[in-house]
Amino acid sequence: MAVFCSDIDGTLLNAERTLSPRTVAAVRSLIAAGHTFVLCSSRMPTSMRLLEALYEGGDVPLIAYNGGIVLRSDASVALNVPIRPTDAGAIYETCQRLDLHGSFYSGEDWYAWAEDKWTAREANNTGVHPNDEFASEYYDSGRIKSAPPHKVMCMGEANLIDIVEQQLAHVPEVVTYRSKDTYLEIANAECSKGAGLASVAQELGVDLADCYFFGDNYNDLPAFAVVGTSIAVSNAKDAVLAAATVVTSRHHDDGVAEYLENFLATS
Repeated sequence: MAVFCSDIDGTLLNAERTLSPRTVAAVRSLIAAGHTFVLCSSRMPTSMRLLEALYEGGDVPLIAYNGGIVLRSDASVALNVPIRPTDAGAIYETCQRLDLHGSFYSGEDWYAWAEDKWTAREANNTGVHPNDEFASEYYDSGRIKSAPPHKVMCMGEANLIDIVEQQLAHVPEVVTYRSKDTYLEIANAECSKGAGLASVAQELGVDLADCYFFGDNYNDLPAFAVVGTSIAVSNAKDAVLAAATVVTSRHHDDGVAEYLENFLATS
């Protein structure tokens, strides 16, 4: 059995931000052949399960929040690397001071800042709606300490995002990722897709040399570093293309499906 693991946004999704019929068919064929297909993303588990349902997946591990949390096949937690409560509280206070949207993701919970355009955009992109409680209630109740977030997504004007990014550059315990000028993802510096994939391989009893990883962006490089075969979609960042074992077609041209089809045809 081989384990195939894929990033989602920028790698697996088509132009409509979902799985194409070709990708669904290729993943189903892979599973039918006895292999395992695992999703790995900065997304929350709920959003990832919606995609799994399209190819009738499930009962396999999930790597959410870029390795901030890894769920076993039975949905129990195998790896848990949240942001430190003190850092999470400081990030909340910075968002409050700047009047900047901060979405706080803890396990299966999403505490949005408000019912604003940023929340609506994320709900549309991921298919998931936030908790009824806002980030302010998450903070005021103390749950930000007892159940700290695995990810914070700051969203707003680029100049405000600049301020948060510069402030956190001096906090070694967190890592930031600027997915676009108006988006800043924040996580514990100790979490990575590579560590998440190593946890999955251990659970499944598979050598990392027998694992494949599809990716497109810088946060995929730690996974590329530990697997036997790293596959970049052709729209990937230059550093990712350079690190890849193989380059397949771009995400909007079903690059992941193309690779899986060729793998099944020759194996």
